[in-house]
Amino acid sequence: MIGVLFQVELLKTRRSMVAVMTLLCPLVIVLLAFVITVRAWDPPEMTGRDMVQFWFTVMDMWTMLVLPLFLAVTTGLINGNEHRNHTWRVMLSLPIDADALYTAKLLLSVALMLCAHALLLVATVIALFALGWVGYDIDGVFALRSTRVLWAAPLAAMAMLVVQHSLSWHLRSIVVPFTVAVIGAFLGLYTNDSKQWWLIPWTYADVATTARTVEAQVLATVLGPVMAVALYLIALKRVRTQEVEQ
Repeated sequence: MIGVLFQVELLKTRRSMVAVMTLLCPLVIVLLAFVITVRAWDPPEMTGRDMVQFWFTVMDMWTMLVLPLFLAVTTGLINGNEHRNHTWRVMLSLPIDADALYTAKLLLSVALMLCAHALLLVATVIALFALGWVGYDIDGVFALRSTRVLWAAPLAAMAMLVVQHSLSWHLRSIVVPFTVAVIGAFLGLYTNDSKQWWLIPWTYADVATTARTVEAQVLATVLGPVMAVALYLIALKRVRTQEVEQ
């Protein structure tokens, strides 16, 4: 049932801006990091070891600023199909469970986040080769001390994703979910270097990739999925007992 609903929800994205957002957001971040690098440093000033920092610049911009807003918009658009067309009652009157529909929409949000992250990595590699083509030393730029910067962000962002999806499911207006994402992102800017970062799920993705200590990175990577499962189970109880806003 969930698989069929997932396919249905995937087909619906063709009529929304979700696919465009998934494509453009990571590309814009990499392009911005590319422009900043070219304008801030001349090729002789940067060694291949210095250029490794490009990975962290991209991930920092993505996890701290764009990813929370990206998740707020994509989950809002996915759930907004039913809100705009007033089709919640029609969907839930069919022989399907509300929790199955909720889960299918959540899985689609996860898939879009993974696609955006994959595009971010591919675009970063292309940008690094482009920097090498214009004269920057990229020798050793792929010799990362830890590969966590490549894969940890989506795992750590799972808790944030569940929160945004739940808000977008229950609320017709995208204003509240988007406001929560903005507040969470700004709180993350101020707390990701503090000992209280674990209290705010919007910091997990950034801490998991760019924290100063390995312990904090590992903890954020583990906390994301664990918190996501707990929040998902709580959300399912609300889905079964509370109507969505028509």
